[in-house]
Amino acid sequence: MFKKFALAVAVAAAVSVPAMAAEKAQTPTIAVINVPLIMHEIPQAKTTRDNLAKEFAPRERELQNLEAEGSKLAQRLKEGKLSEKERVDLQRRFAQMQSDFNLKAQALQEDQRKRVSDENLKLAQEVQKAIDAIAKERGIQLVLRGESVAYTVNALDISQDVIERVGKSGKK
Repeated sequence: MFKKFALAVAVAAAVSVPAMAAEKAQTPTIAVINVPLIMHEIPQAKTTRDNLAKEFAPRERELQNLEAEGSKLAQRLKEGKLSEKERVDLQRRFAQMQSDFNLKAQALQEDQRKRVSDENLKLAQEVQKAIDAIAKERGIQLVLRGESVAYTVNALDISQDVIERVGKSGKK
């Protein structure tokens, strides 16, 4: 009799341990974000784009003016109504202008690329703070980038919440 009772207790314990373990093993909470959408839609991104456009506008205008002046010189050279000395002088001016244009254009592109990169890094840090805060508040254990997910339901997408959170943090 005691053997049957001990066997029954052992079986009950063996069955209940996995059930308790399964109960304790929580299904992870997962969310998905659309980073390109977030980076495009947050208000700070538009402000940054506008500020960068203003910052580089004078240099872009200078390049446009150089290009227009170079076109005029090229047109005068094509017309061919110049003395040999005038033609040589114009060719030299044109070559110098082209060189100046290329140098300034390259410097502008490098400066723009650096500034855009710096500003995007700042925005990405703000976005990450918002993602961390939302995940912590909601008990989300894993946030995946939407680009790396083959399929998801809209209920898991927290992109709009991140956009709203970052937008509010920028107004403070």
